[in-house]
Amino acid sequence: MYSQFSQPCPVIFGRGAIAALGEKIAELGCKKVLCVYESGVEQAGIADRAIKIIRDAGADVVSFKGVVPDPTTDVVDEGGAIARRENADCIVGIGGGSSMDTAKAISILLTKPGQAKDYVLAAPIFVDTKTPVILVPTTAGTGSEVTRVAVITRPDVNAKWSVFVNTTCAIVDPELTLTLPRSQTATTGMDALSHAMEAMTGKNPNPHSDLVGEAAIRKIAKNLVTAYNDPSNIEARSEMSLAATFAGLAFNDPITHVGHAIADALSCRYHTPHGYNCAIALPAAMRLVAPAVPEKMRVIAEAMGAALNGSETGEELGRIVADKIRELMRQIDLKPLSQLGCKREDVLALAPDVVANHLSSYCPVPVTEDVARDLLAEVYDAY
Repeated sequence: MYSQFSQPCPVIFGRGAIAALGEKIAELGCKKVLCVYESGVEQAGIADRAIKIIRDAGADVVSFKGVVPDPTTDVVDEGGAIARRENADCIVGIGGGSSMDTAKAISILLTKPGQAKDYVLAAPIFVDTKTPVILVPTTAGTGSEVTRVAVITRPDVNAKWSVFVNTTCAIVDPELTLTLPRSQTATTGMDALSHAMEAMTGKNPNPHSDLVGEAAIRKIAKNLVTAYNDPSNIEARSEMSLAATFAGLAFNDPITHVGHAIADALSCRYHTPHGYNCAIALPAAMRLVAPAVPEKMRVIAEAMGAALNGSETGEELGRIVADKIRELMRQIDLKPLSQLGCKREDVLALAPDVVANHLSSYCPVPVTEDVARDLLAEVYDAY
């Protein structure tokens, strides 16, 4: 029995790390950079700061500001058209997962012909992209800066599908998260927690995912509430940035599982934030898999700060972890689906979408429609 683990790209981490952006572009010999970001990054002044650093390093810059939450293939095609027209030889994605995933997907269109929908598929493929991609997160959540996957919405089938690409470098500067609104601090932090937990409990964990996954969980349990209540606390922000990067490294190889399948279904139906959807699905997902991976669940429970006596069954550990997750969700003011106007019967009707999502196949417990419906009922009723 063997396992494989990898790290897609080097990481530059620390306060002020964005200053290294120009150095990396100069090292790569790039002359025309496409900067990809969303409006919030522009409003926070981060985009202008990054662009100045790039220009000071001697490269020209063109901006693509069209990123939206849950970016679609149309958004990728628009950015790709600009990159092709401007002969960009480097892509810099600045922002949350939406910006970074868009940047990754755009890189395909500088390597391959056609449109984004030709590559973003239900069963993800790897595209051997050639254009350097540098990723600069401004949230502490998605971990997209250290994964090969780009998650893009296909409006033609009302689904979130994926593609795998090459990336070049991640620059993780915790200071860039200081302007993150409290609500996004909460949801992106829970996204990172779901990455770590699902990576550790899926079908294909490995020593690397277990190591960094546990470290991420401990950091999130200790720092998320502080970062939420005291947004200017740079120590908590730094720990959350490191946790999000660790969690991204954790799921890069084993992938997430049924919690994310539920999150994708909720996203396509309600367009609620991805991190919120992952959070609301996580307790039920952990309770489901706990009997199949009791030792992993014990590690997760301890990392969340649960007091254990050592004799707990897998089922009991699942309940303990689910309760700890819901306790954390209450501390950061996440609302239940019922308070968002979602109807129970509509949520349960998403069961076929959960089953059809390829991520469900990574769950150690078979996800039938009955299982998915029970999970969705728990997601709706238990919080």
